[in-house]
Amino acid sequence: MDVKNFKPEDSLAFLLNKTTRALSTRLQWLFTGEGFDVTSEQWMILLLLWQEDGRFPYQIAEVIGKDRAAITRLIDGLEKRNLVVRIKDKDDSRQKQVYLTPKGKALEEQLIPLGLLNMQKAVEGLSSEEIDSCKTVLRKLYNNLIQ
Repeated sequence: MDVKNFKPEDSLAFLLNKTTRALSTRLQWLFTGEGFDVTSEQWMILLLLWQEDGRFPYQIAEVIGKDRAAITRLIDGLEKRNLVVRIKDKDDSRQKQVYLTPKGKALEEQLIPLGLLNMQKAVEGLSSEEIDSCKTVLRKLYNNLIQ
């Protein structure tokens, strides 16, 4: 790499970060515009729970890629909005699982279309081959970094 000609705005890290922030910001704008009091980060937790309810916070942290303290704060926010509840695990009372409330379950039909709309905007003008190739490259980058 030529350090003298390095342009941060052309770096992969810069572009990935900028794209992630734009996706998150636009999703938040869509949620707020439709009157939903859910952050884009909380949305990721809801997605996981809609897929499989009753997850442990450490499982959520692992899938999302955030530390447990950050996940705890996000779950706290969801609990305050009455979207999730923590229930002690029947096998280990020290552990709590996160479950959707009826209100949290009901949001699935309203928020999923907004999430899909956001992704449709993001991939506008891209072929399915380009999207698949992008996913493949991102998975390889991620795997390189965790090894």
